[in-house]
Amino acid sequence: MIDSLVSEIYAAASGRAHWSTTLAHVARYLDLWTIQIMGVDKRRGHLMFSVHGGRSTPQTALDYFRQYNALDPRVGMALATPQGQWLHCHEHFDDRYVAHDPFYQDFLIPHGGRYASGTVLIDNDEVVFLLAMMRGHGSHPLHSGEMKVFEQFRFHFAEAMHNLVHVREAYAELGMARELLNQFGYPMLLVDETRGIRHRNAAAAKLLREGQVVAERGGFLAGLGKGENEALTEAIYALQLSDTEAPPSLRRGVVALKGVSGEPWLAFVSAVRPDKAMGAFGLGARALVILHGPAQRAQGLDPFILAECFKLTPAESRVAAQLAGGSNIKEIAQRSGKALATVRTQVAQVMLKADVNRQSDLVRVLLSLPARTFAAEQP
Repeated sequence: MIDSLVSEIYAAASGRAHWSTTLAHVARYLDLWTIQIMGVDKRRGHLMFSVHGGRSTPQTALDYFRQYNALDPRVGMALATPQGQWLHCHEHFDDRYVAHDPFYQDFLIPHGGRYASGTVLIDNDEVVFLLAMMRGHGSHPLHSGEMKVFEQFRFHFAEAMHNLVHVREAYAELGMARELLNQFGYPMLLVDETRGIRHRNAAAAKLLREGQVVAERGGFLAGLGKGENEALTEAIYALQLSDTEAPPSLRRGVVALKGVSGEPWLAFVSAVRPDKAMGAFGLGARALVILHGPAQRAQGLDPFILAECFKLTPAESRVAAQLAGGSNIKEIAQRSGKALATVRTQVAQVMLKADVNRQSDLVRVLLSLPARTFAAEQP
C-alpha cells in the first residue's frame, strides 16, 4: 500500500496526477483529517504553492488565506523548525490555550481540525516548503509509535518537491487562485477596482457565457439590470483595495442582482490583498466576487454563504445555519460538544451582526437573504 501511495506522490509532482486526490489517499491511510503542503517565495514573502487533500473543505482553505493565516500561532514556530525535524502543535499549545485562542475556536475547530504536526521539506535561499499532517477535532495527535511511517512519507514528499521543476511556471501569479477557486461550485471571480476580470472559476465562466445574471463586456464584469454596474463598482470601491491600512470592516459587501427572469441573486464582494492573503490571489489587491442564486438556495442554507453575508466567523456561521434549520441552542451545544454559554454567546454575536433583537427574527432573516437585501436597497 505504501509503495502505491509513494508512486502517486511522484506522479502528482510530475503533473500526472492531481495533488488533492493523492493527498486524500495518503491522509486516509494515515488516519488524518487533512494534509497540506505550502511553498513560500522567500524573496517576496508570498505563497507560491499550496495543495491540500483529506476531509477539509475548499472553504477551509479560502477562510485561512483570506483572514485566519494572520492568527495562526503555529506558522512562526514551523518556519523556525530545522529542516527534517517535526513540530507537534499539542506540545506547545495545550487544551487551556486552545480553549481561549480565536484561531482554534473561531476557525480551525469549527472547520473540523485540531492537531497538526509539521516539518520543513525544503529550505534554501529562494523557497521554503512546509508539510502539515493534521488530525481532526475529537481525534488524538500523532504519537511516537507512528513517526516511523510518517518519516517515510516526509522523505518522499521532500524528494517530490525537489523534483517539482515546473512549480514556478504552474503556480505563477493567480495559479493559487485557480487551484483554490476551481474547487468551488459557486461562481467566483477575481476583479480589480474597475471590475476588470482577472480570473473566473468554471462555474463563473459558465454563468458569464449564459449571460442570464451577469456578463463580460470588454473584459469587465457587468450586471444586467439598471444601476447594477454602479452598485458593483461602488461595492468594490468601498473595499479600498489600494489602501493597505483599510480596517477589516471594509473588506466585505453585498450587492443585490436580478437575473433576466427577475430571480434574485446576491453578489458577495470581499477584499483579498497580497499582504493579508499570503499572495494566494495574485500580487495585486483584488476583489473576490461570489455569486449566489436560486439553485444554491434550494439546496439549503450554506454556512459559507451566511458567513459572507453577515461577516460571521466559521463558528458563528455554523450555529446560524443550525438555528435556521430548526435546532435550538441546547441541541446545537450537545451536537457540537460546546458549553451552552459558548453557543449563547455565538448566537448573540450572530444577532448583533444581523441587526436583530430576537432569535425568531434572526431565523426569519436567515431564511430570506435575497428578499432582505433587495428590501434594504429600495429607495
